[in-house]
Amino acid sequence: MKKLTALFLSLALLLVLCACGAPNASSGNASSGDAYASWGDASSGDAYASWGDAYASWGDAYASSGNATGTLALTEAPAAADTPYFCVQMEQSRLYAIPYGGGEAKLLADKYTNCFDQNGDSVLASFDDGSAARINVLTGESEEVLPAGTQPFHRIHAFSGGFVGEYYSIRESKLYLCENGKEPVEIFPGEYFGDVRVIDNVLLGSSYSGESYCITGYALPSLREIWSVKLDPYCYPSYTTGDYFLSDSYSNAKMRVDSTDGSIHGADGNFAINDTVLYAYGDAYLVEGNYETNFALYLVRGDERLSLDLPSEDSSKYVAATRGGKALIACSQSSDAGDYGWTSSTRYYVLDLESAQLYEIGVKGYYSELFAAGDFPVMDSSTARKPLTSSIYRFFCLDTGYGGAEPLCSTTHGAWLNIADKKADIALLAAPTDEEKAYLAERGVEVEMKLYGGDGLVFIGNSACGVTDLTLDQVRAIFRGEITNWSELGGADHAIRVLYRDDQSGSQRLFEKMVFKGEDVPDYKALGFERLDEMSTLVSACLDDPYAIGYSIMTYLNDVYSNEALLAFSLNGYSATPGNVRTGDYPLGTKGYVVIRSDEPEDSPARRLYNWFGSPLSDTFLTSCGITPLSE
Repeated sequence: MKKLTALFLSLALLLVLCACGAPNASSGNASSGDAYASWGDASSGDAYASWGDAYASWGDAYASSGNATGTLALTEAPAAADTPYFCVQMEQSRLYAIPYGGGEAKLLADKYTNCFDQNGDSVLASFDDGSAARINVLTGESEEVLPAGTQPFHRIHAFSGGFVGEYYSIRESKLYLCENGKEPVEIFPGEYFGDVRVIDNVLLGSSYSGESYCITGYALPSLREIWSVKLDPYCYPSYTTGDYFLSDSYSNAKMRVDSTDGSIHGADGNFAINDTVLYAYGDAYLVEGNYETNFALYLVRGDERLSLDLPSEDSSKYVAATRGGKALIACSQSSDAGDYGWTSSTRYYVLDLESAQLYEIGVKGYYSELFAAGDFPVMDSSTARKPLTSSIYRFFCLDTGYGGAEPLCSTTHGAWLNIADKKADIALLAAPTDEEKAYLAERGVEVEMKLYGGDGLVFIGNSACGVTDLTLDQVRAIFRGEITNWSELGGADHAIRVLYRDDQSGSQRLFEKMVFKGEDVPDYKALGFERLDEMSTLVSACLDDPYAIGYSIMTYLNDVYSNEALLAFSLNGYSATPGNVRTGDYPLGTKGYVVIRSDEPEDSPARRLYNWFGSPLSDTFLTSCGITPLSE
């Protein structure tokens, strides 16, 4: 009897909640009739007046039982077609066009692409140098819309007379109107304007009052307000490609906003609570679940809810592009590559929302195919270049799965010897010494070398020493034993511990060449200085001892170490940065060369990699490693 009473009370409570309009995701009726009944009169004006009928058709669409669920299995990919294309970012965010059926990707922009917006056979793209271009996907013809040095954007939304660009950082977000032939103009400055979309020349965005969202539509390019709708407190925008969708936080309800008048229409489908609609085509939806499903992807069509048969849960899945009812889904999987950090490989799948087909496509990029045969050459370099050689090896060999010989990184002198002895095919080095030139001649080896980038010799210490800037004259005096206490430089009253490297070290040779400039080199041992043969050991000594001083290479230091106690002294008032190296303001800037033997065949692996240096992609790698790209 007690159980029956409890059951009766539970049912009575449920009915009361429904009468109050509380959404119920698990009820057979989805409470579409009553859940939103109070909205018509709940606020001033007619803000919610049109919502009464928006959910009328929902019926049993959201019942948690009785709906069709299952898995959408992979099918064979259709025959590769030349057109149409998806636009997508690959290979360090280069902009590519990929045929629907997969195959050879077409390189559209050979530089880092921040974002793009594809419309038919045209794509509008914003790049990290601040430029923007409109590119014909079929022909590859490019028209510059904004020159380099303008505002870079993180999202871009095209309309018939230009585009709207979004810029954001940790501290701020800004919105710009970019009309064709005009400079970008910031719009809605100082205001929150989020969840931006441009649909049929209407700019849609949200603002938040503290209680609920308000969605507003503006005509472009005039920015004339044409409608505004205040949302129920439980309702919020849900980012969707192409459309403007809303979600209800208390139910599985999804709604589509009409850009022409702001009217809101219920989306009929077997949605779950906290689903995010990623792409909609007619009445078919690609949705993402929440953390409970590990953000799995589903195809929702009416009462169908089919999970996509994609790689395992440890892969990162995202929609790379959408077009014509098809979504290109990228599945990236990362793995620990030990000394080479984390490597990532990406597989691409196409979901056809209309036909409910899911298939994998093979994608071949321009750069990643340079060593598709696994014939990557043996690289060597100085210790300071290890971050760069590791990055290049990871991109060409590990990320692609093609494999290849691991870089040697045997020190500057050792690398020159390995080139001469044919133990290495290509190397990143400083110019050879007379000794190394003689060794090459003895072996009958001639080399080709070209400038690839600039770096800098950096003097390092501990931030506790009390000194941040040195002059070159002071550096010479320290290493000649003429200045022995930090107090002589305005720092702590403590003896200076001077560290140096062995004479086969590239940094040691560079130090003596650039600091003493042909003058007699001091007898460091007689002066009581401490020799440390490994760069890592020297840097660690400066971290541990507040009164030590030594030297390193700028990029090695920036890439490998991140510790507030480690101090890189500025020289003559200029810090060691790529920008100061490029301008020549930093007095100890250096030059790095890529070296191969002259008899390398034109299409040999070493020659292909040698020719790759100087390309826009190689410059991206150099910049990411803190090296300033340079050429002769």
